[in-house]
Parts: sequence; C-alpha cells; structure tokens
Amino acid sequence: MNIPKDKFLFLALGGVGKIGMNVSLYHYQGKWIMVDLGIGFADETMPGIELLIADISFIAQRKKDLLGIIITHAHEDHCGAIPYLWEALECPIFATRFTVNFIKEKLKEFQLEEKVPLKQIDVHGTINLSPFTIEFINVTHSITETNSLLITTEVGKALHTGDWKFDPTPVIGPTSNIERFQEIGKQGDLLAIICDSTNVLGRHSPESEGGIYNNIYNIIKSSKSLVAVSLFASNVARIETIIQVAQALNRKVALLGRSLWRIVKVAHDSGYLTHFTEFLEAKEAANLPRNEVVLICTGCQGEPLAATAKLASKSHKAFKMQHGDTIIFSSKIIPGNDTQVHNILNAFVEMGVEVITEKTAHVHASGHPTREELQEMYTLVKPRISIPVHGEYIHMHAHIKFAKECGVEKAIMVKPGYVIDLENGEKINATNVDYFGIDGKLLRHPNSSVMHMRRKMRDAGIILISVITNKKNRLLNKPRVYAPGVFELPNDMFIVQKIIEKVELAFNAYNVEKIREKIRSSVYSVLNQYLSKKPVIEIQVERI
Repeated sequence: MNIPKDKFLFLALGGVGKIGMNVSLYHYQGKWIMVDLGIGFADETMPGIELLIADISFIAQRKKDLLGIIITHAHEDHCGAIPYLWEALECPIFATRFTVNFIKEKLKEFQLEEKVPLKQIDVHGTINLSPFTIEFINVTHSITETNSLLITTEVGKALHTGDWKFDPTPVIGPTSNIERFQEIGKQGDLLAIICDSTNVLGRHSPESEGGIYNNIYNIIKSSKSLVAVSLFASNVARIETIIQVAQALNRKVALLGRSLWRIVKVAHDSGYLTHFTEFLEAKEAANLPRNEVVLICTGCQGEPLAATAKLASKSHKAFKMQHGDTIIFSSKIIPGNDTQVHNILNAFVEMGVEVITEKTAHVHASGHPTREELQEMYTLVKPRISIPVHGEYIHMHAHIKFAKECGVEKAIMVKPGYVIDLENGEKINATNVDYFGIDGKLLRHPNSSVMHMRRKMRDAGIILISVITNKKNRLLNKPRVYAPGVFELPNDMFIVQKIIEKVELAFNAYNVEKIREKIRSSVYSVLNQYLSKKPVIEIQVERI
C-alpha cells in the first residue's frame, strides 16, 4: 500500500468496532510509532478460544521503520498482546514505572524478560522519537499510572486519550492533569483527538472511585458470614478500598487467583499498597472463621478457569460458598460476556448466596468518561477533528454525533485498517486487517477450518464411524458408531442400529472413496428422520 511519506497519519489495527485489542499506529516522514498492543476477549463464535490479538502484519512488514511501542496503561486490552507479538516487531517499549513492572511480570511467563527492551518513562515524561515527540499526560482510570499521549510532529499535534476519566477523588494516584489539557486548548493547534467512546451511550453522572468505600463497608459490615469480592485484578485502587474496609471491620484479606498475586507484587514494586502486606493464601484463610475473612477473587467477567467461576461451580479447592455468604461483583460486565457472567450469578443465587452487583448497589465506578466528562474534554482541548475509538460501532457512532454537538468541526468513523490523514480528517487508503484467537501456542483465524469444525461440533455434535475391511473392501467386523453430542444411549440405540445397517449396505461399492460418499449420504438419510441438524460425520476405513 502506498503511504505518503510527508503525511501525519492514524491507522487503527484494533480497538475500533470491538471492545479491547487496542492497537494504534501513527505515521510521519516514513516512520511509525505504535500506541498500545492489547488483547481482546473471544465470544461464542470461537469455541475453545478466550483471547484475541490483532493482525499486525501491516506494521510487521514495516518494522524497520517502527520506532517504538508506547503503552498508555497496564490493562490487558492495552498491553496483554506484547508477549505474543513483540518478536514480530522487535522494537523498544515505553511506559511508566507501574506499567513497566507489570509487563516484566507478564514477560517472565514467556521467558522474554531478557529480550524485550523496556524503557521506563516519568509520569510527566516526554519521549523524543524523531520525527515524533510524545508527551505523557496523567489521567485517572481504574488502574494507576494511566496516561493520555500528546503526539507532536512538524505539521501538527494529536491527542491520544487512551482510557480516562476526570475523577476528583481517586483512591490511588493524582487527579487528571486538567491544567495541561487546558494549556493544549489555549494553544489552539490540536489537529485531532483520538478518544475513548466506552460510556458515550450512558446518561449517568461521573462516578468517583473514592465514593465506593462507604457502600462496600456497609455491605460487608452487615454480613454475618464469608464475603467474596470479584473484580478486575488490575484495579489496584479497588483492592486498596477493600483492604481499608477489611481492616476497619477486623477481617483478614485472602487473594484467590494468580493474577491478583501478580498485580499486588507489581504494586509493591512500584510503591503502591506498601502499608499492607498481610494477604493470605486461600488455604490459610480457609482455617479462619468465615465471618473474619474477605476474599478478593479474579473472574468478574465469568472466565471459566478463574476463582469466581470455581466458587460458583463448587470446584474451588479451599472454599465452598454457603447459604448466607455474600459475593460482591465490583465490576461492570464487558459487552459480549453477559451470558457467562449471568450464569455465574444464577449459580450463586441458587446456593443461597447474597449477590451484589453494580446494578443493585454502588460497588463499582467506571474508569471511562461519561458524556459530561467528554464534553469537558472537548471544551478543554478544542480539537479540529474527533476520531472515536475504544468502542463498538454503536458507541463510536454515538460519539461522532456527540462530538459535533460539542462543537467539533469534523468527527469521523474509522474501521480497522483505515488510514486517516490527521491534518484534514480524510480517509486516504485502507489495508485489510483481521484478528486471531490464541489457541495455546497457536493462532486461529475465526474463519479457519479448525474454528469452523469446532462450531459445527459444538452445535450439532459428531458421528464417528469405524470399519475394518479386507483388500476387497469386504467388512471383517460389524461397523462401530460413536456419536458424542448426538445420541444418548441406550435410548437412541435404535437409530444407531439403523446407521450400522446403512453402513453395511454401503460396501457394495468398489473403492473406498465411493464407500465414504455412500456412507455419508446414507447416514444423513437416517438422521433427517430424527434430527434438524447435520452433525459432523467422520469415517475411518482401516484395510487389513
């Protein structure tokens, strides 16, 4: 694809049209910088896949011109893909202390901590990557040391907000640097803002992290038994709030989930949570009276292997939730995770556990801007162009309309692969961009044969037919039929018997391929009498 060398360009490889998987590129004078390299969460269309990563082949082909990756904050949807994709890029990574420490812990799992060059930047630091200058501007969010980035070139400036809000009382870290945003607006030369769209559809007022303490305190105080709190492991401020509540109520705090222990270590290494180090392992806490413990758990999005799901299925080794216990979901459901989260909520309710969510009590504060905060941002920085990101298309569309209501001259919808000229807001080109599911150490395309087969087996089951013949294609034993997910034995044995009879008749054919075709068609003729779906049919012919 032809890229005009002298143009200041924006190109999103992820983070638009779909929540998560944030990857943005900026171009000028033939050079590129990348902002964030995150993962996304898979949905039911990709069975067996939990995480998604963006297709970065466009920039991997140009990696000699990639000057670096700048990470806005330590959430997985902004930095979680680094261990999977860095070796395709091989460039330095820039972030503030907390985020650097978090990435280091992630890289250890992949034996990459010695290979990846991590550059620590001051909270108010500036990076000079000619022809770019990148200034870090601190903002509040649901994780500490979150930054917006002011990207400056000879032809103009762009503000990449990252995730943000204007929280007047954050539990950890400073308030957003509103004064700096105001200075940017007074200078009057901001070309474009690339801005968070997550909460644009909501009509609620801004929420402060500091306003949650009293609500969680009252819930835990009123409980006479075990209390569990399910949250995003990365939410250090929320962990701090729960610690403070637990100390005030003389309860011990236990961490359930490896990612929680990792984030606590990162927080300690970065100078946070240093006043509290007495977290208990699950086995230690299990020996204490239930009314003296608060569990902090991973898995607020219904992840099947996380601590919350194990508590819901009664499969956790140390704890079994009981009638009269309480669980607080101190989080918001990410779009796409609704079904699996509600299944877990229902499981707890069936047990007699009191379930508290952000729908029933103020136990969560969003880390993203409300319409009121978006309007304030537009008033402060006065951009000529708005490019909504970090949302599904419905969020981005609403954000475009709202930005125009806020007086922005031009607001544009982008899709993955769109190349946008930041000087005039025009799309000048596009490249094909996709995404892949992480399947162990392999990558799977959503439309690959593997994923197609998994979806078909999930929806309709599979029938396996095994036969043994001699060289003349005569059967040497009775065909064997296995039908997991299709038939229930012995109730459906009469159908299996009909299939066996059809298979035996198929051996009037002369060659194996014709035999396979005849078996498949004859089996479907039986299935059509009883099923409305077509299972996968696999035929194994072994010749002796």
